[in-house]
Amino acid sequence: MSTDHALLVQLLGKVKSGELVLPSLPEVAIGVREMARQPDCSLSELSAEISKDPALAARIVSLSNSAAFGGVSKSTSVIAAVTRLGLHRTRDLAVAAAMQQLFRTSRSMTWDLMDEIWRFNVEVASCASAILACQHELGNLRALSADTLLLASLIHNIGALPVLEQAELKPELFAEREQLRRITQLLKAPIGRSVLLEWGFDQELIEVVHRWADFSFQTQEVGYLDLVRLAAIYSREVVLADPFPSVLEMFVSKGVIPSLDLFGMETYFLTYNEIKASFDSGPGYRRTG
Repeated sequence: MSTDHALLVQLLGKVKSGELVLPSLPEVAIGVREMARQPDCSLSELSAEISKDPALAARIVSLSNSAAFGGVSKSTSVIAAVTRLGLHRTRDLAVAAAMQQLFRTSRSMTWDLMDEIWRFNVEVASCASAILACQHELGNLRALSADTLLLASLIHNIGALPVLEQAELKPELFAEREQLRRITQLLKAPIGRSVLLEWGFDQELIEVVHRWADFSFQTQEVGYLDLVRLAAIYSREVVLADPFPSVLEMFVSKGVIPSLDLFGMETYFLTYNEIKASFDSGPGYRRTG
């Protein structure tokens, strides 16, 4: 049995038995989610909860001002941002913004991979959000929400975290970094599904995390999975054997985008840059310790 296969069997066994330690949602994200579910939750109470984390508060204000969320006049406070976004959007954006806190490590073996994965998360989120903003401007895909898409994009690789955590706890299991990269790629889908089930996330988000990299899996209707998948291809997180233009045309045929001209729209560049700036600036992910 190859070393890779032996590790896969061992880690999958831990997933099935519940032995693999899964990441927890950041405390502030849990607080916002639970508060937003309360029928009597007020916008001022939710704003106060978000304001407990200054970095999260700043990011919520920044995101509320982006074209993806209809920011015309600028919000300058958390309460103004939450009022513009509403409870549901604020809940999803708070969880999305808090994801960055999970991608931190103190170990040199996993730092590069953690860095790479988070950068792809941001790139895919920026690209997918820009595509949906353009489609909304054209009157298409109105049933899909920008906040849910942003969250789906930022968690699409969440299954990598428990594998990287194993590498930190037991570095002797992994001979070298490329082996860790291979194992992470193979396991992040099934483990990601377990993470989101543990967190109590909706089925549509679980499907994105579990299936986005499985190109044999197709849905009838255009959904968040298609947008995350297209953004991953366009940002070169995934490189397929088929010619790049041919791959993109498949998304045109399904209706994910009307044509490749979408990528030249002003709204695409505006939204892409705004979302990317929201996650590239501030006290972002970093090594701990």
